Amino acid sequence: MTPVMFTDSTGYLPEWLEDTSRFIGGACIALIAGTVTVMTSQMLLIPGASSIPLFTMNMAAYGAMLMVSSLNKEIKRDMEKINWNPYNSDVNAVADSKSISFYKGVFVFRYGNSGGSAFSYGVIGLGRGASINTVRHEYGHHKQQRLMGLAIYTPIAAIPSLISAANSAYNVHANRWYERWATDWGNRGLLWF
Repeated sequence: MTPVMFTDSTGYLPEWLEDTSRFIGGACIALIAGTVTVMTSQMLLIPGASSIPLFTMNMAAYGAMLMVSSLNKEIKRDMEKINWNPYNSDVNAVADSKSISFYKGVFVFRYGNSGGSAFSYGVIGLGRGASINTVRHEYGHHKQQRLMGLAIYTPIAAIPSLISAANSAYNVHANRWYERWATDWGNRGLLWF
């Protein structure tokens, strides 16, 4: 269907055909990326090498969101905000999302009714009230995971961060070395864009 053949004078495919194509393409991406993630999952523990399964896991999530966007208008709107780009670097589009987004290759999902809480462990989870600074900070934690591998990241940064966030005032928590490091890396283009 092309404007040249006068079957669609606007030059756009019908929405149902775009949705079907997205669903099929998303299924292919999710299947391939999911398979590679399973095959490389032991690399999650290895410093530096954890980048491979973290990347494929997030691409599997991208494929899944392409599929789901055909069935869910809110997810479709969120994907349109980032122009369907999993490497989106517009932090405002991520902060404005309702259900899901992607930030620099990392799947982001929203949870709760309000509040600015967040976490990063393979993917990024953002409370509905999270700011753009929170998005960047959690992306910094994702960079730490890729560098250290989960075997080192979990006891050195993830668990202490959870304990600190639950038991410390915000200023005390934000000034811990692993939190300052995440904020610094999240605000800069250091290590894998």
